[in-house]
Formats: sequence, structure tokens, C-alpha cells
Amino acid sequence: MELVVGDVHPIDIHLTRADGSVCTAKLIGFLDWATGRVWCDLIAFDTRGGVNNRDVIEVFAAMVEHPAFGLPEALYIDNGREYGFATYLDDAMTLTVPGCHGPGRSMRVINALPYNAPAKPIERWFGDFESRYLSTLPGWIAGNRMNKRQEAIGRTVAPYGTFEDFVPAFFGLLKAYHSVPTGKQSGLKGLSPNTTFQQHVTAGWSAITMSRDEVRAAVARRVERTVIQGAFQIRGRRWSCEELWQYMHDKVLVCEPVYHAPAELLVLDMKGNRLGIATADVALRPLDHRGSQSTAARAKAHRDAIVEMVRSVPKIDVAARLIALGQAQPDVIPNEPAGKVSFDQSQRPARIVMPKRPSSSEERRREQDERIAAQMDLAKRIVG
Repeated sequence: MELVVGDVHPIDIHLTRADGSVCTAKLIGFLDWATGRVWCDLIAFDTRGGVNNRDVIEVFAAMVEHPAFGLPEALYIDNGREYGFATYLDDAMTLTVPGCHGPGRSMRVINALPYNAPAKPIERWFGDFESRYLSTLPGWIAGNRMNKRQEAIGRTVAPYGTFEDFVPAFFGLLKAYHSVPTGKQSGLKGLSPNTTFQQHVTAGWSAITMSRDEVRAAVARRVERTVIQGAFQIRGRRWSCEELWQYMHDKVLVCEPVYHAPAELLVLDMKGNRLGIATADVALRPLDHRGSQSTAARAKAHRDAIVEMVRSVPKIDVAARLIALGQAQPDVIPNEPAGKVSFDQSQRPARIVMPKRPSSSEERRREQDERIAAQMDLAKRIVG
């Protein structure tokens, strides 16, 4: 699994659809170059159509979940649109490469040059598997679709059967391929793919697996959304989770799948930390009591979160903090005075003498008695 080559190939066997028309299946395959093993799946369309990213993702996800395959260290694929998902897997596949976590690591997803099929080993495998194995089945039309094989003059090959009939036969042949020794001139030196794989297992090889849901989640982009009343909008729907009911900020990052229609969405805060898994809100009728119950539950969760936040805030003595701040500041030391102003008091016509405050209560009473006596003496003079 150091290098895995992926491609899509049309199967040259006639099949019948439910409406009686003739079609052929498509093979989505991934070849482990070191062992010659192939992980693949088949797809057929009820009408004309082509393989898309979601189809390839599902086959790739099934491979990386299996303990006999797992995540490849490098993935070699075409430039076709159906492989656009692979650019999102670069970081995930880097986890399988020891020592390639730092700067300067090589890109783990490699795109083949356009129109250069011989450069991909899986193309040679397609031809070999068609000629040695699929050609043994009824309905095979050979590889040249412009000059299809005929059972008789003027009559094309009869279909093998339905797609459902063909699938077990195909995987039976694939199992045989994995067990049959190859030619001595091949890269496997005459050993079968299974025998070669067994040698790697005996030497200590083990896979690094990843669940299908995690692969689907990896093929996602982060989009910023505004949280309003514990929910956000994406793809025309409201999404929410209990963690958002208690969320105190306005923005979140949502991991939106690029090629899948999601039933759940991973929600992160603006620093990339996991908040929770959001699901789509269900629209309820105005008179449905569940609507009011849900609204009340969200409001209560939000209030409880605020109360808990208040409890977690330490009590602060603002005055003490301000006093400590002032005391911690260094004093400003002034410069020496530039001069001193003085004057001759003898030349002044009067002096300003500040009154002295009485030193005791007895002196205050004595002064008060003197003022009263002076006022009475003045009054007698006026009257006399």
C-alpha cells in the first residue's frame, strides 16, 4: 500500500436492464502496485450516465476501512473530475507515512499526465483481467467496442444476464485472479497476489484503516456560519445540536461534505475545536406542542450556560485592584528647581497672617465669651 493506482474501466460484457435494454457495467478499481491485489466495485446505470466523485469515494472508503488494504501512502489517479475528492485526502494519507509530517513533504496524491494510459499499471491489469478471466463469461464482447465480437454473422453477443447476476460471477473471477500464480516475468516473480501479500504480512506489515464515515467527513470543506438562537443555516436548512444551544459566540466553522448530501454535520468553533454533531431541524406545525417544548429546552440550556459562566467568573475587588495598580507604579522624581523667588517683607505695607485653629475646647469657649462681651459693650454704647 505504498502506492495505489486508481481508475475507472468499462466492463466488456453485455448486461440487460429492467426495461430490456442492453448496457455494460463500470469497474471502479484500486491496484496495490506492490502485491498486485485489486480492490474494486461495480456500478451500472438504469439510464445513460457516468461515474461521479461520490461513487469513487464510496469504493475508496470501503478499501481504507478493510484491514487487508487500509489507507495508501500515495494515490496515483487520473485528472478526471470524478477524482476531485482526492485532493481532500492528502493530509489524511500523510498520517500513514512515518517522518513525513514536517514541512517539505511530498504530495501524496499524484495525478497522471492526460492521455497517458500506459503510465498506469492498472490499465495493464484491466487488459489482462479482461482477456484471461472476463473473456470466459458469456456475453463478453471483446475490448474493441467499434468492432464488437459476434456470436454469428450479423448477430451480436447475447447478454450475460442482469447486473445482479453478473456481480457474483465477477468477484468469483477476481478471487481466482488473486490466487493464481503470475508469470515469472511479472513484478511478482511468479507468485500470486495473495502469496505476495502473505509475505508482507509475515514480515510485519499492517494496515492503517479509517472508517467510511471519517473518509466522507475528510472530503469536506470548512465554511463559516452565523449562530442564531442555537442554530445555523446551510443548504437552505437549519441545523442545530445541544452544544450550540450553550454556545456563547456568533460564528462557527461547519465541515460541509463536498460531494455527499449530509445527514449530520461536524461543527467546530472558530479555533478549530470540536463543538458537536449538528442535525437538521424538523419543521413542525404551529400547533404542535413539540415546537414550544423544543424552544423552551433551548432557551433553558442557554440560560443555564450563562448561569454556569457567571459562577465560574471569580469575584474581583475593583477598588483593591485599582489601589494595587496605583501603588505598583513608580514615583516620578522631579528635577532640582531652576530657581527660588524671594521678597523683602519689611517693604510690604501689610502682612498676611493665617488664623490659627484653637488647640482646645477651653480656648474656643474663652474666645466665644470675649466676642459676646465685646458685642454687649458695643450695644450699651449705642444705646447710651
